[in-house]
Amino acid sequence: MKKVGFVGLGNMGFFMSKILSLNNYVVSGYDVNESVFQTLKEFKITQAPTLSEIAHENDVIITMLPDGIIVEEVWTEILNDIQSKTLLVDCSTIDIKTCKKIHNLAKNKNILSLDAPVSGGTIGAENGSLTFMVGGDDKAYKNMLPLFEVMGNKSILCGHAGSGQATKMCNNLLLAITMSGLGEAIQLANSQSLDMEKFYQVLSTSTGSCWALNNYCPIKNIGPTSPADNNFKPGFSSQLMLKDLTLALSASLQANLNLNIGKKVLENYQKLVENQEGHLDFSNIINYNE
Repeated sequence: MKKVGFVGLGNMGFFMSKILSLNNYVVSGYDVNESVFQTLKEFKITQAPTLSEIAHENDVIITMLPDGIIVEEVWTEILNDIQSKTLLVDCSTIDIKTCKKIHNLAKNKNILSLDAPVSGGTIGAENGSLTFMVGGDDKAYKNMLPLFEVMGNKSILCGHAGSGQATKMCNNLLLAITMSGLGEAIQLANSQSLDMEKFYQVLSTSTGSCWALNNYCPIKNIGPTSPADNNFKPGFSSQLMLKDLTLALSASLQANLNLNIGKKVLENYQKLVENQEGHLDFSNIINYNE
């Protein structure tokens, strides 16, 4: 039975570690917020007092952390004490530069590593239905595949180190743009006093069909249950979407690209956050009207 160390037990890591434990993995965790273990101990997840213990005691170590600076700090400390056959996997969403740097840190220690950011939000984490976008080599991916299959519905090895992060940036850029466009369509529909149920039935089966509408419909009491049915409680917050868009636009500048639509959508999310709405689900962008 594999032992798994999980670093970062916030909204996502909490459920991901819980799913692993419920599927008979031996899980130990580390988080600066020690109170989380009061709940996780019910699921037999033990608290590791230090990152050094996480590094020594586990076959697989997963990190799910807020940003690249923290990921690099944690990986650097773990790699000082890591065992030779341990697999190191980062499921955070971070910048490409830092992602490639931490892969190189692991490679210098002859440690297999993957970047594996996720799509699906806290709902997907809780249900074990995440999608993992993976960067790294085939051997590391095959070693991690059984865990991906427990925590999610799908994992795809997208290519070399950093490819998972790059794919995640592209995915969330498109998602933010799509949700913003859907918001404008909803505003227009409301201005014409359309029946929202009929509107949903038509668009969800016509050329305007998209994931944002079909699976995450941001109209209360229309379509599948979504954050719109709970006053836009996330879900995936607007603050996190702004973070991901910032990473995507930064990468586009480095590649000398001009993503005009992406820039406008990023500006709109910035305004949501400035208006103290960053804690609400990203689909709340449909209510933004400049």
